[in-house]
Amino acid sequence: MDVLNAIILGLLQGATEFLPVSSSAHLVIGQHLLGIDSPGVLLEIMLHLGTLLSVVVYFRRDIVALLAGALDRSADGAPARREIGFLALATLPAVLVALILPEAVDAAFESVAFVGWMLLVTSLVLVSSRWTGGEAGLLTVRIALLIGLAQAFAILPGISRSGATIVAGLWLGLAGTTAARFSFLMAIPAILGAALFKLAGGVPAEALPSLAIGVAVAALTGYAIIAWLMRLIGQGRLYLFAGYTLLAGLVVIFTL
Repeated sequence: MDVLNAIILGLLQGATEFLPVSSSAHLVIGQHLLGIDSPGVLLEIMLHLGTLLSVVVYFRRDIVALLAGALDRSADGAPARREIGFLALATLPAVLVALILPEAVDAAFESVAFVGWMLLVTSLVLVSSRWTGGEAGLLTVRIALLIGLAQAFAILPGISRSGATIVAGLWLGLAGTTAARFSFLMAIPAILGAALFKLAGGVPAEALPSLAIGVAVAALTGYAIIAWLMRLIGQGRLYLFAGYTLLAGLVVIFTL
């Protein structure tokens, strides 16, 4: 993969990671159109590390507060320790899927048609957010586990991770900003775990320079999008992206 392709895919990843349109789908489609033969999952994981950096920087105060609470053994630290427990629980389903079905996950990234159909599923998920209550409920063990199941489902390319987890939170009674915050924070252990697992075998030395550029571009682009999306979610307008994923899915199915 050359530098220009790395920049293009980094921009694509950064622009679509936080928007509920499935960054993995766009990477698969982008690789297909650009004729890139590098392994889909490895490329996706590396670029996800870039947007993970965006999440860490944007939510740095929340992360510091959670870490401080975890070290505070008094009653004051209990809410932070409880939320960390929820995040750990929500991460488990995706970890189990990655460990038990790695070949099936890899195979899904090889089929552009499959990505198209999954984009249609994402469209339905986003449309359903119009009928959620946004009741400002509190996180519970049950809610964390169900959101985690939504994240595990979103391992499939074409299923938006942010869309699936945020809409799951909305259906379970969370306010939009609460669901979005939890969704972005739970991406941290999920992406780190996937990266460590996938990168255990090493990265081809010749691919490192272009991958590093892609990661940097993804990080910068991703950070520029988060604040805008958080405002949009707060306004209850997540469903606006359903039209795009529907059109994208149909185009992929019938033209690629």
